[in-house]
Amino acid sequence: MEQQEKIIKFLAEFFRRDTKRIQGAVLIGSFARGQGSPASDIDIELLITEDELNVDEFTNDIIQLFNQIEESLVIKHTIWLANQRKLALYHGPQVLLTELYLYTQLSQFDKYFLGSRITDLRKCILVDRQNLIRQHLEYILTLPYDDRDGLIGELIATILFQLESTSSARKRCDAYKFYFLSNITLHELVRLAYVLDGRTDQKDNLDPKKLAASIFNTLGIGEDKKLTKEEFIKGCKRTPNLRELFGGGK
Repeated sequence: MEQQEKIIKFLAEFFRRDTKRIQGAVLIGSFARGQGSPASDIDIELLITEDELNVDEFTNDIIQLFNQIEESLVIKHTIWLANQRKLALYHGPQVLLTELYLYTQLSQFDKYFLGSRITDLRKCILVDRQNLIRQHLEYILTLPYDDRDGLIGELIATILFQLESTSSARKRCDAYKFYFLSNITLHELVRLAYVLDGRTDQKDNLDPKKLAASIFNTLGIGEDKKLTKEEFIKGCKRTPNLRELFGGGK
């Protein structure tokens, strides 16, 4: 987890300096909830000035940043998913993943924060030049959230796009991109299966973090390691709350 914390620190400093392109930056996901682990990805939403941001130049600037700072965190590979406004960065020999969401409006932050378990905005707001993000998110966190149909539609759209991208990578014989897009697709399929089955409770053993830990535990593998797809499926079949979905029986 120390490496991910370094990445967050370096990126936060970079965003604070980039006054022309970056108007705000918000850490989301497990690190924003204070639940980050060595296996956790880093997720950051950015409020950008669209006229000032060229994605290729922005990506290259971040690559150069890590080239100059620390060899173990250099960016090995990047993927820009335009339909999701998402830039994926893969760092160092451990292939740590950072996902940056490039938004132009405050309302684009709503989808994640509705129903999130983030309770302390002080820990997740990295940049807020006009103090607009804090006010907006404080309001969003007070709203109720129970949009199951909307979540299902969103997941299906994401899965279809990822499957098309995976197929395209395979046709181009791009094994590296095919591997990562396959992992993303598998993750979204598991999420969809659980939403359709009504298993979205985050208070007991169906909590995603607890489920992930149980997969590693059944395999006897530390949570700081990366699983192959075969190991992941094997672990799911052995985990009580997942085995039915993966053909492991009751």
